[in-house]
Amino acid sequence: MKKLLFLAINVSFSTLAFSQQKFELKPSSTIPPFTYNQIGLASGFSNGNSGTSDLFAKTGKKDFSVPNNYMGSQESADGDAYFGIITYKNDRQIDWQNIGNGGLTQGKESELKYAEYIQASLGQGLVAGKEYNVTVKVSLADNSAYATKGMGVYFSGEETKNGTANRLKVTPQISFSEVIKDKSGWTELKGKFKATGSEKFAVIGAFDEGFSAEAVGDGKGLGAGRAYYYVSAITVTEAPKPDRDKDGIPDESDKCPDVAGIEKFIGCPDSDNDGIVDSEDTCPTVAGTKAMNGCPDSDGDGIADNQDKCPNVAGLPANAGCPEVKISTKAKEVFQKAMAGIQFETGKDVIKKTSYPVLDNVVSVLKENPDWNVEIQGHTDNAGKYEANKSLSQKRAAAVEKYLTDKGVNGDKLTPVGYGPDKPIADNKTTAGKAKNRRVEFNVTYEQ
Repeated sequence: MKKLLFLAINVSFSTLAFSQQKFELKPSSTIPPFTYNQIGLASGFSNGNSGTSDLFAKTGKKDFSVPNNYMGSQESADGDAYFGIITYKNDRQIDWQNIGNGGLTQGKESELKYAEYIQASLGQGLVAGKEYNVTVKVSLADNSAYATKGMGVYFSGEETKNGTANRLKVTPQISFSEVIKDKSGWTELKGKFKATGSEKFAVIGAFDEGFSAEAVGDGKGLGAGRAYYYVSAITVTEAPKPDRDKDGIPDESDKCPDVAGIEKFIGCPDSDNDGIVDSEDTCPTVAGTKAMNGCPDSDGDGIADNQDKCPNVAGLPANAGCPEVKISTKAKEVFQKAMAGIQFETGKDVIKKTSYPVLDNVVSVLKENPDWNVEIQGHTDNAGKYEANKSLSQKRAAAVEKYLTDKGVNGDKLTPVGYGPDKPIADNKTTAGKAKNRRVEFNVTYEQ
């Protein structure tokens, strides 16, 4: 049964909506290559003219193996196989008419134009208007006496069929200007071009345009008058479009081209991964819910944490998310007496000793309720300058705070605030009204 050698042609697409075409044309062998011109047995590959391109593989027979073969020794760059092509041929021939004058001449003109090509099918072809990056890996064979320039890749809509083995005179879309002399390793050639949409075949080799040959010495065997190149993987990949924020979404489709985002939001970020795009997320750095406009509601009371003064304890909207504070009748009476019972020396923040019993009752209540947060509110009447009254009320509230903390009340739960004459509870036009307005109040909250 006749065995066949197949080469891999892989076309891959990414799973993203913004996918990129990619063709990987590289040889792989399932049976040992055993003679010249094996490219004719490779599925999807053919000669680009009437030349005879070779195949080499790790399982190859004798002169067609990897790394050692009839043209030298070279490890594979990708997989376990590679191609071999002649890009220049200048074989010496016996000149029987002038045998007495040396007997050897340069190769015939037809041989000087000889070249081989690898032609590969691109399946469904390239897409019009899109740019493609092309990469070819080549290595000059050890036994080559010449190196050449003019290597390139020609894309066409139809299979290239040239009746001769001469160098192709077509203009390749990708041209590599350098003379490739490296025999020790693989030279990676890269180029870019914009497709017309008709490209279905790729031809790789040295083209007539810009061609030249250069002697490099060390020619041996069949390479004594030739330039022979190994050709490994040929990759054709759709060039990525501009993507300033490097998030994989082209700028032309990215709603947030200057900040990395995700495909779900067409390039815009969701920093806290809560499914709400940052631009619509009131709390973009903390995962939340849509109901809370992207903010969390840790205690589930329907008030977002960023507006909840008690985010870890369910509360009421009226109390800014804190639970209602239950104040006993005893505590209410103590606070009520304190309003009139805390007295200061006139125009000063010095507490009169007669007020100590009243304050001591406040101390007892606060120690019995250590979770309470208490705002100590200082108030004055409207006599005198406003700023002076404001300052005095603050100092008097602070004096009460000091008295309470000196008696063992947790100062972290106390906040002194001076309101001056801003919150009167009686008429400042009367002496009795002014006396009522000069007071200290205790406002209890559950704020955490």
